[in-house]
This record gives sequence, C-alpha cells and structure tokens, in this order.
Amino acid sequence: MRKALRDMIAPQQTGGRRQLRAAIIGLGLDGPEIPRRLSTGEHCLILGGSAETHADMLETVLRLDDELERIGRPLGELTPMELAEIAWRIDSPELAEIAWRLEANLEESGQSFDDCTAEELTEMCAPVEL
Repeated sequence: MRKALRDMIAPQQTGGRRQLRAAIIGLGLDGPEIPRRLSTGEHCLILGGSAETHADMLETVLRLDDELERIGRPLGELTPMELAEIAWRIDSPELAEIAWRLEANLEESGQSFDDCTAEELTEMCAPVEL
C-alpha cells in the first residue's frame, strides 16, 4: 500500500487515544468495471470513474485543498457547517449536501464529531433511502 494512502486512512495514536483522520473518498461508478484510476492526496482518495468523472472529482479536491491552505486549517479541524460553507465557495453542492447531512445527523443524535466512530460518521453522511 502506498505510504500516502496508508497514512491517510490509518488512525493516529495520541496519548493512548485513537484519533481518526478526516478524509474525503470519491468513488466514480461510471467507468470500467475494474477501477483503473486512483488519485490520492493529503485529505482524499479518488477511485474509479470515467476519465471525465475522475477529473471532475480531482478538480473538486484540488479546489478544497487550495481553500484549506488559504484558511490555514486541515480538513479534520472543520465543523460540518464550515465544510459546507467551503463547499459552496468552491462550487461543490454535492460536498455541501454531505456536510449538511452530517451536521443534521450529529445534532439529531446528540453526538459530537469526535465521539463518533468512522462507521457512524460514514452512515450519517449517506443519503437517506426512500
């Protein structure tokens, strides 16, 4: 496994307490059956998709990285509402929608971001099934 990918998804240990790293994972489902495109960054993993879809996801992540650098904060320090604001500034309504869902589900459950497991956070970000 590439070091950048391993470092992005591996939990960090801080004083005996497990701390998850924030990451954005983009899955392109409109490409070949076997994903042939993989892009990684400090805060992202993009897998699969057609050339156009993969390029669009990569562009969004690059704009996000630029904005995080501009404000001087890592992804993991943002609240869901701050992420939603940034998503609108970088023209990513899909990312803003995910951040709003996460905020609403955290509020509804009475949990904080730091108290949730990666699985709980992932479930909170998922679209509501009708």
